Amino acid sequence: MGSDELFVVVMVMTLTVLIAVALVAVLLVLNSNRRVRFDREAATLETQALRSQMNPHFIFNALNSINAYVQQNDTDKATRFLSKFAQVMRGVLENSREATVPLADDLRTLKGYMDLERMRAQERFTFTIEVADDLNPEVVMVPPLVVQPFVENAIWHGLAGVERDGHISLRILQKEGQLLWIVEDNGVGRRQGSTPKAEQGKKRSLGTAITRSRLDLVQKQYGGKAGFHYEDLEQGTRVVVEMPLMVG
Repeated sequence: MGSDELFVVVMVMTLTVLIAVALVAVLLVLNSNRRVRFDREAATLETQALRSQMNPHFIFNALNSINAYVQQNDTDKATRFLSKFAQVMRGVLENSREATVPLADDLRTLKGYMDLERMRAQERFTFTIEVADDLNPEVVMVPPLVVQPFVENAIWHGLAGVERDGHISLRILQKEGQLLWIVEDNGVGRRQGSTPKAEQGKKRSLGTAITRSRLDLVQKQYGGKAGFHYEDLEQGTRVVVEMPLMVG
């Protein structure tokens, strides 16, 4: 075999190897992309399933409030409560179709829920909702009603035994690319609460377990950090919910 023929054979073999390597690389990239897409789609489906669990939980608690008025034969309050409940449920149902909604829409529904619970609690507490000036609630996107279980816990566990002047504050701010929700109550705190710990844990478990799973999926889908933790205050309890800052 002459030198020219040898050169051609070597070139053909080299090109064949390079093409094979390139094909393997392409297949690996395509497989990786498919895997990422599959994981995201699976996370989306799981998120939808968790939202479908959250809505009955929310409705169940609201219906309990209506039942309380019916038991008391207070038709006027029951009528007003039902009217408010219908408005809140409209927001819940509209938002539940989406993986994320504008912060403004979510807070509108959450405020309606807190109004309902304040009525049920005979107005023994007040509440405030504050959004940091550097956040535009019309463009910031959030999972719908993701902090509702913590607000519910603040009302019915944090303020348990508080007969008057109870207060719940909700603050939303951003820090280093993260969105923070801070829920505080001025109740007796977790260590001195009147409800036995076992009973507290059982009552809280459904909403917070669903929320923990939802936040895990948010972290998978959008990156960043997502989760929550409790802090014991001198008077009351604080819960901080953290998730990636998403802008629509």
